[in-house]
Amino acid sequence: MTFKNAVLFSLSLYSFSLLASPGAHGPNGEHLDQKPTRVEGALGKQADGSVIMPMKHQALLNVRTQFVRESEVKQHVRLDAIVKPHPDGYAKIQSSSDGRLDAPETGIHPTGVKVQAGDVLGLIRYQDTAYELASQTSELIAIRNRIDQTNRDVERLKKLGDLASKQALEQLETELLSLQQQAQALQKGLEKPEVLIAPISGVLINHTVSRGQWVEAGEALFEIIAPEQFLIEASTRDFALTQQLTSAKVVEQPGISLNYLGFSPELVNGLVHLNFELSQGQDNTNLFINQSISIHSPIDEKLKGIVIPASAVVLSPNNLPQVWIKLSAERFLPQLIRYQNLEPGLVLVTQGLGADNRVVVDGASLLNQVR
Repeated sequence: MTFKNAVLFSLSLYSFSLLASPGAHGPNGEHLDQKPTRVEGALGKQADGSVIMPMKHQALLNVRTQFVRESEVKQHVRLDAIVKPHPDGYAKIQSSSDGRLDAPETGIHPTGVKVQAGDVLGLIRYQDTAYELASQTSELIAIRNRIDQTNRDVERLKKLGDLASKQALEQLETELLSLQQQAQALQKGLEKPEVLIAPISGVLINHTVSRGQWVEAGEALFEIIAPEQFLIEASTRDFALTQQLTSAKVVEQPGISLNYLGFSPELVNGLVHLNFELSQGQDNTNLFINQSISIHSPIDEKLKGIVIPASAVVLSPNNLPQVWIKLSAERFLPQLIRYQNLEPGLVLVTQGLGADNRVVVDGASLLNQVR
């Protein structure tokens, strides 16, 4: 038996005389009965549903209350969303030609490794057929022979000095430069591989790439995702929301704040897609690409009610939402309510509570367990 369960169990083993405090009223101003129905005033749950708990047990269970008041807040909407890579924080590395993959000096990185912009991820070595290789080699040899001959012709004209035609000499020098450039291009095609370079910094996704693998032009070999840049895409049938949103928070991770970017002008299955991005300075968010999440977003419409922590709302034996009101120093009464969700961690009670009610905000679930 845990410590908290032991304390709850002990409530049925003692008795005391209850001294109620005056002035407890319901949501419509009605006076709440502060006298327990049990004649002997035994601890624990009473016949009217209230719970009597000594102060020392409240302290042990960390039962905490606060006075509530009515306020006006912005209405919130809850939307289903999916995490996608941000276009500015995503890169796909593909080969521009057919060939065999070779590893750089640092080796081939597996998925999950953080890379920096400019890192070499792999080399693509073009592999000619025997005929193609022989043809290119033969062409390179022919060009080199022409270079040698042109060099001799240039030297011969230079030795003639003023007797040589300047125009002929310039033509030969231009032809020599062109032949040298052709030879360099052929040499690179035969020897130099295509270098795959990381265009951005981020976390690498390796598409099962390995040494010696034959790859085709346009094949995706790696992806890089910047962990601090995500696009949150929500969907809704309420087109009016496209003009009312400004920010949002992730329900599963309330510490993550989002900024509203805009909406897609294209409907998908009758739904409009709303785009959010992470607020500045947020990283290590523990979000994953293609993860399904929910977000809460405030809109311009105002609501009146009582704001309390979501942890204060528990379920009654009939599975209806309720809170616990503190009537006196040691007596608590359950109260059915109606509420709406606000931002993660907060709800707005629209019916069931009155101003200046003292509501249990910590430990409500423990009061529910008292028998």
